[in-house]
Amino acid sequence: MALQGKNAQLSYDAKSNFGAKGWWVIIFSALNWAFYGGIVNSSMNTVVPQLAAQLGVESGNLLSLSTPAGLIALVVCLLAGLAVTKMGAKNVNGIALILGAVAVFAWANASSVGGYTVALICVVCLMKVVELVGGNTIITNWFPKKKGIAIGWATMGLNISSAFFVTILVALTGALGGIKYALWVVAACLIVLAVVNFVAFKNYPEEWGAYPDNNPNEKTGEKRTVRTGWTMGKVLKQKETWMMGLGNGFYGMVTIGFVSTFIPSMLMKGYTQPQALTMMTIASLLGLAGSYFCGFLDQKFGAQKASIIYGIWVVIGICFYFVPGTVGTWIYIIMLGLSIGGSNNYPPSMTAQIFGRDGSVVAWPIVYFIKGLLCASPYLILGQSQALTGTYNAAWIVFAVLTALAAVLFYFTDLNPKKDPIEE
Repeated sequence: MALQGKNAQLSYDAKSNFGAKGWWVIIFSALNWAFYGGIVNSSMNTVVPQLAAQLGVESGNLLSLSTPAGLIALVVCLLAGLAVTKMGAKNVNGIALILGAVAVFAWANASSVGGYTVALICVVCLMKVVELVGGNTIITNWFPKKKGIAIGWATMGLNISSAFFVTILVALTGALGGIKYALWVVAACLIVLAVVNFVAFKNYPEEWGAYPDNNPNEKTGEKRTVRTGWTMGKVLKQKETWMMGLGNGFYGMVTIGFVSTFIPSMLMKGYTQPQALTMMTIASLLGLAGSYFCGFLDQKFGAQKASIIYGIWVVIGICFYFVPGTVGTWIYIIMLGLSIGGSNNYPPSMTAQIFGRDGSVVAWPIVYFIKGLLCASPYLILGQSQALTGTYNAAWIVFAVLTALAAVLFYFTDLNPKKDPIEE
């Protein structure tokens, strides 16, 4: 396989003309992304140390529970994907938000390590479902051909939460007198979002008097259900499924490595804690522009070319990690900061491009599962690098090689739409 030309079945219109209802769906998706990222990723910096102190244990012991919780969540997401085919994205996402609120409340009130563990697993599993369905599936339902640019806008929610969620959580903790009460507020917000999900959202634009991609020529009727011949077994037999999962998993490893070690990496380079925090905020805000730009490249040039450009960009950025001095550090921060959104943009877009609007409902949880298995490994690589060398340098060399490998994988991946088995 080689670089693919334009395909008549796809859209290369990168204009953000989504219509009023389409924009609302993108904002709703961004909110799902924001709460997922804030609760599962960002909040750990604040919640874990404080709950560990209350339980009288080392924070590292509680933090380590996030890895098995994440692996269990991948299995739950496979089941959630099957549920979407039967119940629709709206119902699955709404139920996950409500149960997620209950889990966050239980997490806040955990009085033992066992209770904390059960609550954490529930929180991670349910918020991963919110990411899978509320962050991604609803976008490909509404924008089957303009998914690239739409996902680019929606994933900005993740970057916003990276920049501000911890600050808000700390402020709530101080104002209300404890992290427990701050998490109660987060749980209440999830309930509000669930109400919005059920009251002011539809599975498909056709159900709301709108058009797919906001294109009147795409309207197919008022009622719609998932109609596809793709099954889990058939999806797993496609080599593209594995190539997408592996390539995007490698990209995701870099993003996790960048975010999770940013502060200690800057401290190792001689920067102060306040300087490192400011740099992290800047990197997160750069991710807002990066999310849009990655989506724009996807829509304008196709997912294959966009993902290869992304890989080359990231490898160059990693190289500047090893350049001594302030200039090299800032180039690294800018390039990797801009790339944060891309690792979340391309997986659902590629999946929908290959398997179609309905087929991706089945295929996306599988690609997400493969990608997620790889994304559970950066912590091991980073930990070994620090233990053996005292720095993260060895880990970043590994990440650079894996990123280059991902770009090569995508060069040889056929991302052209496949014929749905139901049509055969």
